[in-house]
Amino acid sequence: MDWKRFRNSFVYAMRGIGELFRGQQNFRIEVVVAVIVIAMSYWLQLRVVEKSILALVILLVLAAEATNSVLENVLDGVNKEINPHFRIAKDMMAGLTLIMAIGAVIVGVMIFYPSLELTWFTSR
Repeated sequence: MDWKRFRNSFVYAMRGIGELFRGQQNFRIEVVVAVIVIAMSYWLQLRVVEKSILALVILLVLAAEATNSVLENVLDGVNKEINPHFRIAKDMMAGLTLIMAIGAVIVGVMIFYPSLELTWFTSR
């Protein structure tokens, strides 16, 4: 195994994540929401399977956001002029990201609602 290549791959990947965090407001918001969701999952003592589902959904949303950002950067690099095909591709990718985010909210409500309802009623 070429350790230098492996290390460089990791460095490049971390640089890419840094670029996402610095350059994409939605990515930063999604990371903050993810941290809150993870903290709540531990505070409510959710089961491991529920935490795993939440982690998977979080990763899918972040991956969709990253993919959306990559597509936008590539298309903007190819042609800054408004190209109807590029606009459609960018809008579709943004739509996919929105679908993922809505799905994540639905999954979150399905997982958190029973625990929040129980916590709310027992604390009164």
